[in-house]
Amino acid sequence: MKMPEKIDNMMFAPCGMNCKLCIKHISKSNPCPGCLIDSPNKTKNALKCKIKKCLETKRVKYCGRCSEFPCKLMKKQDKNYKKRYNYSTLDNAKRITYTGINRIMLEDKLNWECPSCGGIISIQERVCSDCGLNKED
Repeated sequence: MKMPEKIDNMMFAPCGMNCKLCIKHISKSNPCPGCLIDSPNKTKNALKCKIKKCLETKRVKYCGRCSEFPCKLMKKQDKNYKKRYNYSTLDNAKRITYTGINRIMLEDKLNWECPSCGGIISIQERVCSDCGLNKED
């Protein structure tokens, strides 16, 4: 999958994950459309996400804009993502308040677009979805 010129803001999940960079979205078979997209093709995790349900009850779009941020749910998720993928959803969620979503999406495009072919490098595997190039940290 090629990286688009501009990543749609709907790809920014409430928790701070950029769904465009998720291995489940990049998947060639039955790709997840993203956390904010209404679709039956969402992954089980996206459908039962406690963070998204929490924000719906609080009427807040992003965790970083919640008065209880960072909460226990966010800290747990962030710890998991840091350990498994060396990626902080908590940092992204914080950044939305002072950087803005458009800037985050632009930076993600620059950081996660394959320099070799223009494909998308997944956060989880750190491999280009098109040419297989490994991203070095």
